Amino acid sequence: MTALRIGIDLGGSNLRIASLKSDSPALVEQHKEAVGEPRDPETLVGKIAALVERFAASTTEPTPVGIGIAAMLRDRRGTVANSPHLRWRDVPFGQLLAKRLGPRYTLGIYNDVNAIVYGEHAFGAAKGFRDVLGVYVGTGIGGGLIVNGALVEGATNCAAEIGHVKVRWDDDAAPCACGQRGCVEAYVGGSYVAKRIAAELAGGAASSAIELAGGVDRVTPSHVDEAAGQGDPWALGLWEELAPLLAVALGNAIAVLNPERLVLGGGLLGRTPTLYELVVTMLPLVAPVASMEPLSIAEAVLGDDAGIVGAAALAANDVSIIR
Repeated sequence: MTALRIGIDLGGSNLRIASLKSDSPALVEQHKEAVGEPRDPETLVGKIAALVERFAASTTEPTPVGIGIAAMLRDRRGTVANSPHLRWRDVPFGQLLAKRLGPRYTLGIYNDVNAIVYGEHAFGAAKGFRDVLGVYVGTGIGGGLIVNGALVEGATNCAAEIGHVKVRWDDDAAPCACGQRGCVEAYVGGSYVAKRIAAELAGGAASSAIELAGGVDRVTPSHVDEAAGQGDPWALGLWEELAPLLAVALGNAIAVLNPERLVLGGGLLGRTPTLYELVVTMLPLVAPVASMEPLSIAEAVLGDDAGIVGAAALAANDVSIIR
């Protein structure tokens, strides 16, 4: 196995790249910059290729390069079906980058949460478990699935898109950035939660979260969580409305997939322990008893490095490499 590997995390805001050696999650060299503008595919392909060549300058050996991208992928060739944050649709990203890099590099393109979950499976909170469901609640909601020790990508590389599980289907179901309605992400995804908090407080809702934040315009989900933990009626009511929606989505996934480990992470859940505990407490109410018996639940541990580590490991293990 090649000693040097490169992992990349391409999000809507930041581009991170790092080199790693062998089977270690430690980043040897790393770089971070804003995605910025323009963010068209040609510009970003050129930027990423230049960084890869710089990071691989110390070796002439074939080098695996794994990229986790905040996008719904259409296939195993790295075709981006939809990336709302990059504003890409139907972009042959993997093929463009493979052509630019040339044959020295073995390139793999992965959904960012798939890469994150694989990183946690290889080196973090899911290490040693063969059947794993990872769910990350941040700006949106994403998932990754490990079955019998292997990443499950699905027929069109869209497996474990748990953020787009429907939790409402009536005429008032909330619209989601994916173009459909009623997705759990449209209720519990961080961007939607922040908008709802701002709208309700601006509309006159009374909450101690305003005092905790130092002003109505400064309230974040973390302040709401702190207020809910102190028994604030509005904050607790909001969490008690949203927690069951996420619990139902997770419980249904547990019923179908029967994982032995559930890893929960993401920027929203990581900063809202009261919401986290409500969701975990409700899980036994919605998931089958037999599915819950072998299940252990853990918080993600690799933090922001998980996607880089996981993408690099997937590429090094020759998982869905673009030829």
